[in-house]
Amino acid sequence: MARNRNADEGSDSLVKHARQRLLLNELKDRSLWCVRVRWWVPPGVAAGVAIGRGLEIDLPVLPLLGVALLILGYNLFFARWHRRFAHEPAMQYEELLRAFTRWQVVCDFAAMFLVVHFTGGGASPFVFFFVIHIIFSSILLRHGTAHAFSAAAALGMGLLTAAEHARWLPSHPLLFRGAVPVTLTGQALPWVISWGFFAASVLVASWTTTSIMELVRRRIWHLAELSETVLMLNTRLQSLHTITQSIVASRKLDEVLSLLCTELSRVLEVQGVSIKLLSEDGATLRYTAAHGLPSTVTPGREIDVARSPLNLRIMQNEPFAAGRVTQDELLQLGEEFRAHHVQSVLFVPMRRGDHIVGILGAYAREPERFRRDDVDFMRVAAELAALALDNAAAYEAVETVSREREQFLYRVAHNLRAPLAAMVSMITVIRDGYVGELSANQREYLSRVERRAEALGQLVNELLTLASSQGARRKPARERVDLTAVAAKVGRTFRERAAERGLQFVTHTPPDPATVAGDAALLEQMCENLVSNAIKYTPSGGLVTLAVEPAGQGQVRLMVSDTGIGISEEDRGKLFTEFFRADNARQLEVAGTGLGLVIVREIATQHGGQVAVESAERRGTTFTVTLPALA
Repeated sequence: MARNRNADEGSDSLVKHARQRLLLNELKDRSLWCVRVRWWVPPGVAAGVAIGRGLEIDLPVLPLLGVALLILGYNLFFARWHRRFAHEPAMQYEELLRAFTRWQVVCDFAAMFLVVHFTGGGASPFVFFFVIHIIFSSILLRHGTAHAFSAAAALGMGLLTAAEHARWLPSHPLLFRGAVPVTLTGQALPWVISWGFFAASVLVASWTTTSIMELVRRRIWHLAELSETVLMLNTRLQSLHTITQSIVASRKLDEVLSLLCTELSRVLEVQGVSIKLLSEDGATLRYTAAHGLPSTVTPGREIDVARSPLNLRIMQNEPFAAGRVTQDELLQLGEEFRAHHVQSVLFVPMRRGDHIVGILGAYAREPERFRRDDVDFMRVAAELAALALDNAAAYEAVETVSREREQFLYRVAHNLRAPLAAMVSMITVIRDGYVGELSANQREYLSRVERRAEALGQLVNELLTLASSQGARRKPARERVDLTAVAAKVGRTFRERAAERGLQFVTHTPPDPATVAGDAALLEQMCENLVSNAIKYTPSGGLVTLAVEPAGQGQVRLMVSDTGIGISEEDRGKLFTEFFRADNARQLEVAGTGLGLVIVREIATQHGGQVAVESAERRGTTFTVTLPALA
C-alpha cells in the first residue's frame, strides 16, 4: 500500500495522544484531590498547637498559626485557579495544569520548611513528613521534576539545619516540661549524620516512588490502549451494523451511501467522507455522496480520471494514505480542499467482483491522522458500499420484474373481462329459453358452464384488484374511516348469505367509533374477503363472528372468526401466497382463486397494519387485522 509509513506514524501519534490525555486527566484529578485534602491541614496545625500546649510543650504558637493561615490562603488561591479549567478537557491546558501542580508542590515544601523550623529544625519530629511530600510530588510530577524537588528538600533541609547550627537563624527547640531542649545546635557530627539519613530517605523515596509510578503508568497505558481499542472496535462494529441494516432496509441507493458517509465521518472523527463512482466507460468519477466536504463538492460533480494521476492510481486497486498532503496532491484534490486545510487523506477502491467501480475517501485537517487499522476499516466500508450498489441493482431488477408482472396481470385480466361478460350474458339468454327450449340434461351442463364462468369472472376481478393494489396506479386514500361502520355494513351484506348456508352470523362492535386513516373502499373489501372465506368454509350449523375492538397502544383490531374446517399447521405458512389453497379447502370443491387473503394482507400493509391467523383443523379459524387508530 502506498505510504504505509504515514499510516504507522499516524498510529504512533494517536497512541501518544491517548497516553498524554490519560496522564493529564490523572494529573488533573490528583491535583484537585490535593486541594481538597489541604483544607484539613490548617485545622490540623491549630489542633496540634492546642494539644502541644495542653501537654506543656513549649511551641511558638503565633508563628505556627501563621503558617496555618498561610496554607489556608494559598489553598484558596489554588481552589480559585482550579475553577478556571475544571470543566475543560485537560489536553487544552497542559502547560497551565503542570504549572498549577508544580506551584502546589513549591508552596507545600515552603510551608513544610516553616513547620520544621518552628518545631525544632533538624531535630523536629515533623522532618520526615517531607517523605510524604516527596511521595506526592513523585506521583504528580514528571521524573526529572520530582527528583529535583527531592534534591531541593535534602539541600534545603541541610541549609536550614546548618543555618541554625551556625546561629544564623534562631532555633526553636521543643521543650518538654522544663527538660533539656532537643536540638542539634553546636553538635556538628550528629547534625551531619541526621541530615545524611534525611537526605538518603527523601532521595530513596523519590527514586522508589517514581520507579513504581513508571511501572503503574505503563500498565495503565497498556490497559487504556486496550480499552480504547475495544471501544473503537465496538463503535466501528455498531457503525457497520447500522450501515448494513440501512442497506437491507432501504431501496434508495442515495440514502444508503449518504448514511455511510455520515457514519464513517463520525466514527473516524474526520472532517469529511466522499464516495465517487466510476462511469460505465471508465472515463469519469462522479461524486455520488459526501459528508462534511466543501459545498462545491456536490453529488453529480465529475472528475476526469485521465487528468488525475492520484485517482487513476487508486483505480488500479492501490489504496492511498497521506499524512501530509503534498502541493501536487492538493492540486489534484482541488482548490476547495486546499482552502479547507486538508492535510491527511485516505482513499480505498470500491470493488464489485473483479472490477473497480469507485473510490471511498476520507479527509482530515490533522496531519498524520490515519492509522493502519483505519485503512482496514475503510476497506470493509468500501465493501459495504459496493454491496449497497449490488443491493440497489437487485432491488431495481426486482421492481422492474414486479412492474412487468403487474402490468401483465392487469392486461390479461382486463382483456378477459369483456369476453367473460359476453359469455355470461349469452349463457343467460340460452338458459332463459330465448333461443329454444332446453332439456334437463342441457340445463345441467349449462349450469356447470355458468358456474365456471362466474368463478373465472371472480378470478379476473381479483386479479385486477391485486394488480391495482400492488402497483403505483392506486395509492390508498388517507381519510378518516370508522372501522365500526365498515364492519356493520359488511355484516348487513353477508347476513342473508350466512342464513342461506344455515350459519349463525354475529357482529360485535364497540359503542364508540374506531377511526383509522385509509381508504374506506379498500378496508371494506378487506373485511368482505375475510367474512366471505369464513362463510364459505364453515359447514351448516356453524358460527361466524365479525368483531371490532380497541387493541391498546393506539391501535384497533378487526377479527373474523369461524367454527369451520380450519387450516393445518403445514398450510398456515402458505396462506398468503398467491393462488394457494389449502388441501381441505380444495377437497370441498368450493370455488376459490387463492387471491383473497393476498389482497387482505396487501390492503392491511398499505394501511400500516398487520394480519395474524390462528387456526386448527376442524376447530375453526380466526383472522386478526391490527391497524393504527386515529385519536
